[in-house]
Amino acid sequence: MKLFHGMPGYIANSIFDEPAGSGRAAELYLALARSRFASLPGELSTADLRMLERYLFARLELEREERRMHFGALALLSLLFFVLLPHLISGEFQSVALDLLALLLLTLIVPYIFVYFGYENRVRAMGAARLRALEKLLAAAGD
Repeated sequence: MKLFHGMPGYIANSIFDEPAGSGRAAELYLALARSRFASLPGELSTADLRMLERYLFARLELEREERRMHFGALALLSLLFFVLLPHLISGEFQSVALDLLALLLLTLIVPYIFVYFGYENRVRAMGAARLRALEKLLAAAGD
């Protein structure tokens, strides 16, 4: 469900959302994203390969930054949980609120690990696709 697509200033937050600019580079990128970055789209000219590689590099940089942000959030969440954990286990907390906070952090860490690894896997797949595009460009330059 795409609730926010009609809102001004909406920026797509998924690599599978259609990029704002609909041009040849966006078309090539979407074809690559649909294959989950497993294979480059069809027969590409050298100009298309260059365009796709530049576009993929820009998207890859954005995904890397997003991954770094989520890793930092996961690290802080985990650190806070492990600071509270010994007090929770020893029963030193006299406050139900702190007990509930520790339990909430525990329940948030588990799904957040999956969120982070989703970003990690996507960045790795995009990086491998970019390397394949670069290899094709180098092979075309060698001909």
